[in-house]
Amino acid sequence: MTKLTGSPESLRRQNRTNVLNSILNHDAIDRTQLALETGLTTTAITRITRELIEAGILETGAKSPLKSGPGRNRTQLTFTNNNTFVIGINFAAWERQMVLANLKGEVIASLPFQLSNPQDSEQTLEEISSMVDRFINQQNIKRHRILGVGFAIAGIVDSTTGRLKSSPYLGWQNVEIGRVLSESLDLRVAVENLNNIIALAETRYGCCTNKKDVMLVRVGPGLGGSFLFDGKLARGNSYQAGQVGHIPVVTNGILCACGQKGCLNTIASGWSILADLGLSIPPASSPLRLVNDGLLLENVISRAKNGDKVVELAAFRAGHALGKMLSGLYQALAPEVILTVGPIAEINSYIDGIISAASENNIKLPLFTPKDQKFKSVASSAALHGLSEFLFSPNFRLTDLMPNISNRARSDLRETVL
Repeated sequence: MTKLTGSPESLRRQNRTNVLNSILNHDAIDRTQLALETGLTTTAITRITRELIEAGILETGAKSPLKSGPGRNRTQLTFTNNNTFVIGINFAAWERQMVLANLKGEVIASLPFQLSNPQDSEQTLEEISSMVDRFINQQNIKRHRILGVGFAIAGIVDSTTGRLKSSPYLGWQNVEIGRVLSESLDLRVAVENLNNIIALAETRYGCCTNKKDVMLVRVGPGLGGSFLFDGKLARGNSYQAGQVGHIPVVTNGILCACGQKGCLNTIASGWSILADLGLSIPPASSPLRLVNDGLLLENVISRAKNGDKVVELAAFRAGHALGKMLSGLYQALAPEVILTVGPIAEINSYIDGIISAASENNIKLPLFTPKDQKFKSVASSAALHGLSEFLFSPNFRLTDLMPNISNRARSDLRETVL
């Protein structure tokens, strides 16, 4: 293990993070195993785990089959079930939901929600804040036991500040989502692009935990993407990586919501299926038509699943258009796996179209689709992002969970040598 350097406080936080991440990889683990995995002394492990138990993060469980001495079995540690929580919020084009999850990422309560005017950012954030307050009260939990909120939104997001730079489908520009919600809720808020949140959740907690190079494409009314290389998220210049839906593919084509003509969105998205069926007109998935297009797509997906050949053929054509683009990206980037997620990806003929386009070039794409994988919901992924940001990282603040702790005890926690 690499030797850590830095201030005593940063070393403390990093050591605690290493311990928490080691525990995350096990259903239960004893202190001796933790010391071996983290490279810390057993004395340091004992102090760290004692603090985490006192804070209600860990609890002692069954005895380990291994012994720490003659006749003495080791005590295993595990995360507490329903003592500390995170909230996940999915603010997508047509699916909106908030969930409450425990430290294991298990959803213990969920609430779909509607908004009166999604194009009005100020009003929308006020409504979301009020709904989160009610949601917390309904669960009858103590607010200080909530580590924070993970917030997923479609658009270009500066995740370091929680600022949404732009969202063509909402019509939002430069909205300080993180600051506004954090101040109104008195909770920490981690805002991230929706597609990035799914990719991060699936590679850390889901179907791709052993994968390092991953491409994700989410197909809803529009197309969005995310890329991980060597386990690290590619953000690109000004956080714009992943905008696959706005790759220009048709000269003088149909107008897209972004203002360009001929974007991939106009021939390979959920909206393009609506246009193909004569149910929607350009521009593609404009902010004013989000709700109506969403209702139309729900109906179209249902028709496809019930064997409507007209819809299946339109979905195949859209998938074929995406398949051509994915073939090129696969050849250029060579990901281990391509996650194809989102409501439109649940249409079998859409996936068939992707595969058909790739096979025309003798390419077999390493696709993971809803047909063969159980993907996490976006809201659940947002909650997991909250765990990653506020628990399994040096950002974790132990004393926040113990508001009534004495000043002397706080000082003891700060001065503990790890």
